[in-house]
Amino acid sequence: MNIGHYAKSLLYIALAAVTFLVTALADSVIETQELINLGIILAGAIGVYLVPNLPDSVAKYGKGAVAVATAALIAILSFLGDGISTSEWLQVGIAALAAIGVVIVPNESKIPVVATVDAVVVPAPEDAH
Repeated sequence: MNIGHYAKSLLYIALAAVTFLVTALADSVIETQELINLGIILAGAIGVYLVPNLPDSVAKYGKGAVAVATAALIAILSFLGDGISTSEWLQVGIAALAAIGVVIVPNESKIPVVATVDAVVVPAPEDAH
């Protein structure tokens, strides 16, 4: 198993766990808006995991796009609520950092890179008989 292939997903899942801990410990009360944000973060973690690592073109930013969309949705829902609490600010901040991290961590494709090698034909040695 190549851990580098899962680096973006592991980063996002770790920061999703940190977000959950921050939400639970920030004010000892988990409000409905915070639960919705946690659900969005969990969906974002699943999305980052499911999007494949593609090495070329615009597709290589797929995981980053999912993470940025998740952070944006959390921010929008928090700002549209009845005021933003400290734990919601922390959720928005951690989601933004997770999105930045997913974009920064390099892709490592599961598809092995195959190098072509020019074959050199060596004649068989002749018998000295």
